[in-house]
Amino acid sequence: MPAVAGRAVGLLLLLWVAFRVLGQGLTLATGGPGAFLHGVNLVFHEAGHLIFGFFGRFVAVLGGSLNQVLIPAVCVVAFLRTRQRASAAVALFWTGQSLTDVAVYAADGRAMALPLLADGLIHDWNYLLGVTSLLHRAETLGRLMFGAGALLMLGALAFLALDLLRAWGEAVDSDGPPRVE
Repeated sequence: MPAVAGRAVGLLLLLWVAFRVLGQGLTLATGGPGAFLHGVNLVFHEAGHLIFGFFGRFVAVLGGSLNQVLIPAVCVVAFLRTRQRASAAVALFWTGQSLTDVAVYAADGRAMALPLLADGLIHDWNYLLGVTSLLHRAETLGRLMFGAGALLMLGALAFLALDLLRAWGEAVDSDGPPRVE
């Protein structure tokens, strides 16, 4: 039954986080789970600039947002390969949340109202959308990314709920009388 309880608690926690993250929309989280996850995502974002920096300026700038979403996506694949469904669901949720976090930054590409880590840094999405002549579409792109992230989060919740039901069924089968076939 610990597997069932862990999944149930995880599902409730992720439902609460989803409610908070999706409720904030395209605004920067200033507290709660969104702000905490933003801080975690920021580490991978900044590392992405360094990792992808070898491929030129455009890819280096894009690499921050790319790495921020790629790291949890790689975790999803790793967990699925080892048949750890609940962990894969949590990593998928993180992937979606990370994409919503990037969406806030992308949507701000034209306005550049979000604070950056330090003075003198470029706004990644202002640069990326400016170079590609899509700066006038920053808000639209941000909304599309946010929608995709929201769908991933909701899909992850469904995936975790299904895994909870599977674990519940296994627990009931193992605790009950032997099955006659």
